[in-house]
Amino acid sequence: MSLKTILMTTAALTLGASSAYAQTEIQWWHAMGGTNGERVDKIAADFNATQSDYKVVPVYKGNYTETMTAAIAAFRGERTSAPCAGV
Repeated sequence: MSLKTILMTTAALTLGASSAYAQTEIQWWHAMGGTNGERVDKIAADFNATQSDYKVVPVYKGNYTETMTAAIAAFRGERTSAPCAGV
């Protein structure tokens, strides 16, 4: 096998592997209702429109106490995809 063949195969495998990565989804738990909730949705949408590696998904979890309770429960439960609690 020639060096050229090895390099071309390596390049093809590298390019193929890089396109196999899935978009990372980030749940953004928040306590913003009404107009502020709409602003959070817009912030996430604007961010998502600027890149394709990550997708921020805003999730309204209730009032401040309910959101923090959910975040603490996720932390204590060692949830593997811990949310970002923006309150």
